[in-house]
Amino acid sequence: MELFDELPEIQDDEGDCAPPDDADGHALLIVDDDPSTRLILADQFESTGLRTAEVDCGERCLEALDDDIGIVLLDVNMPGLDGIETCRRMREAGHTRARVIFISADDELETRLRAYDAGGNDFIVKPIEPKELERKVRVARQSLVAFDAVAGEAASAKQAAFAAMSSMGEMGTVLEFMRRSFGCDDEATLARATLEAVAQYGVNGLLAVGCQDEAGHYAPNGGCTPLEQSILDHSRGLQRIFQFSNRLVINYPLATLVVSDLPMQDPELVGRLRDHLAVLVEAVHARVEALRLQAERDEQSRALRDAVRQLADVVDSVERQQTESRDRAGAVTTELFGNMEAAFVHMGLTEMQETELVDLTAAATRSIAQIQDEIFQIGDRLSSALADLRGQLKD
Repeated sequence: MELFDELPEIQDDEGDCAPPDDADGHALLIVDDDPSTRLILADQFESTGLRTAEVDCGERCLEALDDDIGIVLLDVNMPGLDGIETCRRMREAGHTRARVIFISADDELETRLRAYDAGGNDFIVKPIEPKELERKVRVARQSLVAFDAVAGEAASAKQAAFAAMSSMGEMGTVLEFMRRSFGCDDEATLARATLEAVAQYGVNGLLAVGCQDEAGHYAPNGGCTPLEQSILDHSRGLQRIFQFSNRLVINYPLATLVVSDLPMQDPELVGRLRDHLAVLVEAVHARVEALRLQAERDEQSRALRDAVRQLADVVDSVERQQTESRDRAGAVTTELFGNMEAAFVHMGLTEMQETELVDLTAAATRSIAQIQDEIFQIGDRLSSALADLRGQLKD
């Protein structure tokens, strides 16, 4: 019986679906202490175009193993290191790819189980039937093709996972910068935080913050030299993202970053850096917009507070003048009636005439008082509006 009887049967005719004989990494290693057996097996498979190698013992088998060896025909009974122990040491040394086909005159179940435990893939009993051995070798080669395909997919998945982990770590720098940027109350502080974040990617940058005519220019060590400033000013006329050689320019209306030492030996890293730095510069642009908008609001708030203070002074002055005017008007009215009574004695007016004059004067006095009341109402409305403004400013 075969050790792996679930493996598909392989056609012996021209419809065989085995892999091509010149497939890489499918060389055959024959391990047998009998020279005649090695010669017969080598001739059998070399005639099919399969590359072969021969060794006469388990020790030399372990020395001969490399990535080119895909199949090992391994004799079980050999002096020194037997086939079972040789296979076990192969697997322990990390040679898991090679398909091992044991060859033995012993067809006992115990021998097959020991071969299986040692890491073997198949088993054939002496005397060897050439057609059966060729079929087993084709099965082994198909198994190698499947193994290599799975290994390739696993390597690709591992590479993608590492790339994703790297990208997540790199994006963490952007997220941390965004968190820090909210605590930057001015453009100079924001620029320093930006260049520190850029440096965490292993590159250096120059940064311009603000509009073209009033931009601040920043380098990792502080202010820019005239040459660095001219580079930034020239770069602001380029497209949003512009790369030439190992230099990268990222432009936003209120922020420009120039990086001059991209790691060109790692194209995937360069691609990720472009993405991360673009997000970072966009965040700088947004924060500068927010800072400028806040500055405009603060200026408007200061202007409004100044206007409210001036209005309060005017309202206080009006209220004082109204109070003084009412007091003076009351005194003038009292004095007018006293003077009229004194004048009536000398004017020789009839009682009816005196009454008429008094009534006319009283009517005029009431009209004046009504006008004053209306003026006071205007002052009260001004005071109420002033109180509302003060409440809004506190909110």
